[in-house]
Amino acid sequence: MKTMFALLATTAALGLAASSYAADKSAQDKSKVEYKKDGGYESTRSSEHTNTSGTAYTSESKVDVDVDSQGRVDKTVKTESTTDPKGLLNKKDSTSETQIEEKARGGFKQTTTRKHTDAEGTNTTYKTVTDVDVDSDGKATSTATTEKTVNPKGLLNETSTKSKTKAVNGRVVEKTTKSN
Repeated sequence: MKTMFALLATTAALGLAASSYAADKSAQDKSKVEYKKDGGYESTRSSEHTNTSGTAYTSESKVDVDVDSQGRVDKTVKTESTTDPKGLLNKKDSTSETQIEEKARGGFKQTTTRKHTDAEGTNTTYKTVTDVDVDSDGKATSTATTEKTVNPKGLLNETSTKSKTKAVNGRVVEKTTKSN
């Protein structure tokens, strides 16, 4: 009987703890979707919460999709997030933007830019452009170029690295990397 009472008390305590955690007023999530006449849509999502140690987290995402008269899709996705631990000068920011544009024969062009600022103020940026073309014979040529830039705060010692990869039907035919 004592074991059964202890089990029931433990279960009730866990149930109450979970429901009080779920009622946390500091956590907020919002989302919205609007449909367009062309078949596309716009979507937004945001989230904010603070954990028990005082670290604040925020995130926002936006998606915009357009469809042209031939059914080709142009899509843009933007995301921003921030982590701000309790205290001064320790905030971290990250942003990302991706744009995708479909081409007539099945190819596409995708541009992705990601930026991150760490607590010390160092900015790191990646920009990747992927361009895929399909010719009339069905041969796919892909060119991917990535540029990484690291810029420490106040030190005038920015570095960048650029790499390029070209492939035809999945087979790499050219690969280069340049740094400065």
